[in-house]
Amino acid sequence: GGVPTAARRTVTLKEGETFGGRYVIDKILGQGGMGLVLKARDTQLDEDVALKVIRAEFGQDPAFLEQLKQEIKLARRISHRYVLRTHDFGEAEGIPFVSMEYLKGVTLKQLFDDRGSLPLPLVLRIARQVAEGLEAAHAVGVVHRDVKPLNVMFDARGDAKLMDFGLAAPAAGKGTGEEGQVYGTPRYMAPEQVRGEQVDPRTDLYAFGIMLYE
Repeated sequence: GGVPTAARRTVTLKEGETFGGRYVIDKILGQGGMGLVLKARDTQLDEDVALKVIRAEFGQDPAFLEQLKQEIKLARRISHRYVLRTHDFGEAEGIPFVSMEYLKGVTLKQLFDDRGSLPLPLVLRIARQVAEGLEAAHAVGVVHRDVKPLNVMFDARGDAKLMDFGLAAPAAGKGTGEEGQVYGTPRYMAPEQVRGEQVDPRTDLYAFGIMLYE
């Protein structure tokens, strides 16, 4: 039921605690639409990973979890230098989570906030890299569904990496929520996504175009 899960969530998700028997939580990075984002040390592989821990209201929906698993299976097939790697889907103590490559860097949103408009050569470089990442995803049948500056991060070389593949997707794929809520980020959403209709690669291109204009 909801109460024991909630109790376990507070116990297991503190810094320094071990989650799922293998992830030592280093720090809480933030709160996303689907849940908590953590930086953790994977003790089995001895490397840092990012964990997205799914919020209880999503985690208790079997249809949602099944769709999430299918999306993560697809997302794992994307291997591209401009895409942040998705590792795995798992459940620990009744809490579903997704593990992915951890990258310490700034997002395109932070760059916007700090610098305002960007010089054209930089815009074109970022656009080319994000477009290549999207092309690789679309080639294996994955539609991101939440392309936005917050989901583009830069590595130490200054290359852009598109992140959160397979994560926005199941939430958005449900169309509208029980209270008529549409999942995604309204500012970047294509009309068919706002209406809760079928999405395809063109949905990502619409969001990409808005981001490019910005």
